[in-house]
Parts: sequence; C-alpha cells; structure tokens
Amino acid sequence: MTTTLFDQVSRIQAGETLGPITLSYSDFPRSAGWSLNCIIMGQTGPECVASADDGDNADDFTLTIPSATTATIGGGRKAFIIEAAQDDGPTYIAERGSLLVLQNPRTVTPEMTILANIRAVKAGLATSGQRAVSLDGIQLSNMTPDELDAWEGKYIRIVNAQIGRAGGNGGVYAIKMKTPQDNRYAAPWYGPYPPPGATR
Repeated sequence: MTTTLFDQVSRIQAGETLGPITLSYSDFPRSAGWSLNCIIMGQTGPECVASADDGDNADDFTLTIPSATTATIGGGRKAFIIEAAQDDGPTYIAERGSLLVLQNPRTVTPEMTILANIRAVKAGLATSGQRAVSLDGIQLSNMTPDELDAWEGKYIRIVNAQIGRAGGNGGVYAIKMKTPQDNRYAAPWYGPYPPPGATR
C-alpha cells in the first residue's frame, strides 16, 4: 500500500511542526532496509532536509518536521521530493510534488521594518533611531506628512507583495490616524477583509 505526502499535505505553516505523517511506498518498504528523507527545495537549493522515523507497521515511516526546522523555510510554493535509500546503495526518488508554505508570521522583512518606522514617525511614537532613518537621502523626521504618506503607500505595496508571494492571507492597510491609539492596524492584518476605514 502507498501512502504519499502529496495526498495528505497541501500546505504547511512555517514555524509550526509538520506531522507526524505516515508514509508508505510499496517499492521502498522499511522491512527491506529502506530509509526516507524529505527535502523541501527553495530557489537556490534545499531549504529543509528531514529524515523519516520508523512507523507503526513494518513497512511504514513516520515523518515529523519540528517547528524549529520549518521556521527556516521561506514562504511560497515549494517543490519537495521524498528520497529512498538503502545502506551503501543508490538513492531513488519515491515521490515528488509541491506544497504551499505559508510565511512564518514571526518573520520580519527589512521592508516591514521600514514601514513600521514610517508609521511610528507619523504617529509621533518614533525613537531617535527610527526618526533618523533616511529614504532617498531624507530623514523621516524631516519629511512632510504628504511625503510620509507617499512612502507609506509605497512600502505597503512592497510588503503586500511579499505577503502575497508567501501565500499569506490578508495584508497591510493604510488608515487615517487621528491619535496614536488609532494605529491599531500598523501590523499585517491577517484576515479576508480589511478593518473598517482601511485602504490597501
């Protein structure tokens, strides 16, 4: 009997444990001395290599990828392969496919940091380091409100593109801030609909 990864998993969340998942391939039974590795590929090579453990039955394997390992996988659609090998023997591909990796919500890109700096300056809550950040040679503290709005809009588009490529749900929205307390949606908004009064 064959039990594949593709049939059981279509997407994973980076930063969360995947599994345990039972894998079984009729051509590569554990009882015959086969072992399995799962390799998730990025644009420049493997982003994750995980070995499968013994399963409950003689010919099954159990695949578990811990959160510390999935946290290192970049978001987006990824190719994967399941390699089968025997001691001192050749390596075969038992399975190949693709899955969607949702971006780790704890990951902060440089563009997200710049957007946070712009919003802190707009809200009057910026540190001296945030105020000193320069864009096109002009410090944020020296920009007009219109310039800050323009830069905010640009970085909202960049960050939303990053979230979109990573398979995220939702994005970052611009809101009219009356007081610092109104800056409730400065962080990415992970939901199918924008908050009231927001524009993407």
